[in-house]
Amino acid sequence: MKKRNIVAAMLAIAALSWGTAASAQMRAPAPETIPAPTVLEYQGVRYLTGGVGEEERADILGQAREFNLKLVFAEKSSDYLSDVAVVVTAGGGRKVLEATTDGPMLFAKLPPGRYRVTAIANGREQTQTASVPATGQRALNFYW
Repeated sequence: MKKRNIVAAMLAIAALSWGTAASAQMRAPAPETIPAPTVLEYQGVRYLTGGVGEEERADILGQAREFNLKLVFAEKSSDYLSDVAVVVTAGGGRKVLEATTDGPMLFAKLPPGRYRVTAIANGREQTQTASVPATGQRALNFYW
């Protein structure tokens, strides 16, 4: 009879332990999610930057249609770059956008026209020109 009591007590302890562990798992906080990139503004020009990781890249590309200029930054080895300083100037050298990227992509909504885009990564500067359309999107790729 004592053996039966011992076995019953062991089963009861096991059941309680399993229930406590299962309950703790159900109450565990959800893994932290990365917020979607936020549209920013520089002197009336809306822009979006990011694209680190698959989820953020999908989020930013989902918003891409709202912008008429797309910039992508990478090493020649195909490694994407972040923390790229970007300056976009219009005719006469008037600065219309200045930003530092949070990932390898930057999208901007500019008035249609011709712009000069300067990007600086790891102390190395590149400049390209872009004719930005009223509809559609102009894309520039910068490789170092």
